[in-house]
Amino acid sequence: MFNLILSALVPVAFVVLLGYLAGRSKLVNQDGAKSLSTVVVNFALPCALFVAIFGFSPSQFENIPYVVTLLVSITLPFFAAFFLSLLVWKKPTGEAALFGSNSGFPDMAYFGLPVVLTVIGQQGMLPIIVGNIVTSIIVIPVVMAMLHKGQASGSQSNVLSIVLSTLKQPVVWAPLTGLVLVLLGVKLPELATGSLKLLGNISGGLALFTLGVLLSFLTPKIDKPVVLVVFIKNLVMPALAVALALVFKLDGDLAKGIVIIAACPAATMGAMLSSQFNVAQDKIPAQILASNVAAILTMAMWIFIAEKLF
Repeated sequence: MFNLILSALVPVAFVVLLGYLAGRSKLVNQDGAKSLSTVVVNFALPCALFVAIFGFSPSQFENIPYVVTLLVSITLPFFAAFFLSLLVWKKPTGEAALFGSNSGFPDMAYFGLPVVLTVIGQQGMLPIIVGNIVTSIIVIPVVMAMLHKGQASGSQSNVLSIVLSTLKQPVVWAPLTGLVLVLLGVKLPELATGSLKLLGNISGGLALFTLGVLLSFLTPKIDKPVVLVVFIKNLVMPALAVALALVFKLDGDLAKGIVIIAACPAATMGAMLSSQFNVAQDKIPAQILASNVAAILTMAMWIFIAEKLF
């Protein structure tokens, strides 16, 4: 067990640290980090997800309790944190949405991918694929709608147009296309598999390095929202995933994958949107940094719990 946790997290921490040092030493600047993110999100990760989806059978995607568990594990913390910030703390809609994103949007692409592959293997790609669809269709459109609504310029946008825009992103349409083909019984030719894997195989390491670079530009800060994000994202969200997996009696790798994905720290998307929309730039990035630092310990704990329970 101890060796499994070390095997999953030490390489992750090492590559993230390399990226962090590259950013702090200015070997990679913010423009370079943006370019690396583009390679990961628009090319490498879509290839990895598209190829991986053909390793699953249609019945696995028709597992309603599994999909519901992943759906609720992500959306419930997101909406709970969003309405807490909006209605209780009376924060502007844009800031409340980003706080919700930090509390309920796990960093599946950067942090989660190499961890689930180490702990579970290729079967660990399933929660990443389904989770990516959930966040792309529900979380991201809501966050974007709230950010546009909160803009002083009064930019007009609606959820439907945002959903359509989201569906145009490769990281969304690639796994969706693969899902449709799998459900139709289509097999991916070996030549296509080899070609896509050549780029898809770099997604894990490059994503972690890019995460480290992005984190190097964030400023550490401790306040109540920071502590609450760490509490909800790193502790409550995976605990909810564990509870739902037990209720629905999910087995082995399915349950482990959901717990590990739920335990991933806050996605860096919030920091990029905070900068893009000029919303709470002194608050949102600090929450993401704290969640990622704490994740080195909390991920180890949840991997241990998942291995023991499932």
